[in-house]
Amino acid sequence: MPIGYVWQTFLETPLINVMVVLTAVCFSSYGLAILVFTVISRALLFPFTLRMLHSTKALQAIQPQMQEIQKKYSDPRRRQEETMRLYKEAGVNPLGCLSGQLIQFPLFIALYQVIRVTLGGSPESILDLSSRLYDVPFIQEQIPLSRSFLGMDLGANGGIPLLVGVFCAMWLQQRISTSRSATMAAQSSEQQRQTAMMMQWMMPAVFSWFVLFSPAGVGIYWFASTVIGIVLQWVFVGPGDFTWGSLVPNVARARLGMPAAPKAHTRARANRPAAERGTSETRETDASSGNQRKNRRRSGGEGAGPTRPAPGSSRNRRRHRG
Repeated sequence: MPIGYVWQTFLETPLINVMVVLTAVCFSSYGLAILVFTVISRALLFPFTLRMLHSTKALQAIQPQMQEIQKKYSDPRRRQEETMRLYKEAGVNPLGCLSGQLIQFPLFIALYQVIRVTLGGSPESILDLSSRLYDVPFIQEQIPLSRSFLGMDLGANGGIPLLVGVFCAMWLQQRISTSRSATMAAQSSEQQRQTAMMMQWMMPAVFSWFVLFSPAGVGIYWFASTVIGIVLQWVFVGPGDFTWGSLVPNVARARLGMPAAPKAHTRARANRPAAERGTSETRETDASSGNQRKNRRRSGGEGAGPTRPAPGSSRNRRRHRG
């Protein structure tokens, strides 16, 4: 069978009828029906979401072992083999977060098509919608559907407020999910830190830009789904080193009389175990002492002979008495 026929028969058409029924149950509010559908879909996908969250938590727990592998092996192939072996032993799926997004993406696309069909507005779209509805009087009586919700036209493209809401929600989700790995991997390469920072901003920017040119109902669904994801991650994984105060920039902190936010490497040192932190501090102290000794030798002149004792020293007095 063609893929388009399978998509319409087993996903798009049933979802159209589900949305119409939810609209009738939600007091003829299509926007409220979208929110209820978001909660139902997240509940159905909860086993996959929980598995993803457990994988994320396990990945954060093995960050010290991953750092040791990075230090121990210089060969990229051997390093990758040891990393994959560590993933297998810890039961970690390195693509857990990405798979969670991929699971929701078909629903996102299907809902996009459903909203375009159910809220077309033209007589042709209403006829198309009638042909897609099941032959049930309760469902057939619900059309046409209401397009207005919270001052937005659900069938029109999303506006700037919806774009800002989706971007902020996705950015916060990325910030919470990457806070531990960013601090625990403070000794990682600059390229890895830049990649993590780019992902933190790139994914919210891409999805919010897509929402701007999609029906507002799709943006409401993605915003609500992201907020639910934040709550689930906070409950089952925890916020890590994230605090709400960390969102306040240092410029505003200075004006409000708040202390400056610590840098990433400072937070990472504070979050490391005491034994590891003590070993690192001892190593840094030894290195600093070694540098000071080298500087003192250089200040005395490289290659110079032994320094003569001062005229008033005890050695000169003993020689004079002798």
